[in-house]
Amino acid sequence: MIMIKNLIFDFGKVLVDYDFAAFFQKYIPDTARCYEFAKVFYNAEMQEIFDREAVPLNELLDNLMEQHPNLAGEIRMFNERYPELVTGEMPGMKELLVQLKAQGFKLYGLTNWCSKVYHTIEQYDIFRLLDGYVISSEEHKVKPEPEIYHCLLSRFGLQPAECIFTDDKPENIEGAKRVGMQGIVFENAQQFERDLSLLLAEDAQNDMSWEVVKSEYLYRKPWLTARRDHVKLPTGAEIHDFYVLEYPDFCNVIAITKEGKFLMERQYRHAQRLTAFEIPAGCVEKGEDPMEAAKRELYEETGFGGGKWQHFMTVSPNAGACTNSSYTYLALGVERLSTQHLENSEDIQVVLLEEDEVVRMLQNDEFHQALMAAPLWKYVAMKGLLEKYPSQE
Repeated sequence: MIMIKNLIFDFGKVLVDYDFAAFFQKYIPDTARCYEFAKVFYNAEMQEIFDREAVPLNELLDNLMEQHPNLAGEIRMFNERYPELVTGEMPGMKELLVQLKAQGFKLYGLTNWCSKVYHTIEQYDIFRLLDGYVISSEEHKVKPEPEIYHCLLSRFGLQPAECIFTDDKPENIEGAKRVGMQGIVFENAQQFERDLSLLLAEDAQNDMSWEVVKSEYLYRKPWLTARRDHVKLPTGAEIHDFYVLEYPDFCNVIAITKEGKFLMERQYRHAQRLTAFEIPAGCVEKGEDPMEAAKRELYEETGFGGGKWQHFMTVSPNAGACTNSSYTYLALGVERLSTQHLENSEDIQVVLLEEDEVVRMLQNDEFHQALMAAPLWKYVAMKGLLEKYPSQE
């Protein structure tokens, strides 16, 4: 049994081909003018702006025409003729995807592309083979930023160790590897098929995963879903009653204010019968991006928001028994935007702590939630805070 279950593909230069040079030469035959247009329009900075699409594409194009009125005609032409940039499906890839789908692999897309991509998706049959996709202009995140990979993983319930990502840009493959996937730098269909076969063979040789012979649910409630699996190990041994708990994914955030204070919560935890200090946290709703969930929880529980956010850590709460992941984000420069918006079941005190207080509390085991202590310890280690605030013992 092969552990790899999901194959993820970039769009451009992997599933379909495009040719900016031919497009420009066709519609802007004057060499000097074509060079002037390309210098403004076709560069790494502008392509990232289009791919991220933090503001609507039409607004971006209008702004460009205001800044470069002498190129307004070419910009309008680009907008109207955009679908012609794509020259066709990459040779051999549709046939390969059909084979891979027949073998049981789930196929997904992850692309940096502006909202014009939907013209291409509608035009080519290869995209109908995908089980889902994430597009940068929808998420306002771009590869190789970790957030866009986590968006894909969370949206479709994928485990990174079960995924191979294929992209024509090495930096995007490195981004995928940083979140736990394997990767293939794409050159052509033949090379991709060869490299994929090698990875799958290696994966099969090293695979220690168990075969699920039978599975049945014993209890299903929003906060507790339990199932019993009959599993077979690679050694041939069988376990007839292996119990698994299904939970939604968790998210939490190390939030630090503009003044450098750590935003903490104090609340009662009934299972342990204690009142604990914690970082803001909550559950990721089905289909929700974990970072957006963390921002929502922070705002609802504390009234704070804003700042600069980045993915910081992903761990499993209990890989032996639980199905979910816990996503941690680092938010720097947050500020109070509102009052708390608590549910009836929530009783949360907001506390601001100094850096040295957080380190002391970690040293004294005062953060009882392991999923919160782990990222805090990581932050302390990365910032060298143990040297700055040595233990007093």
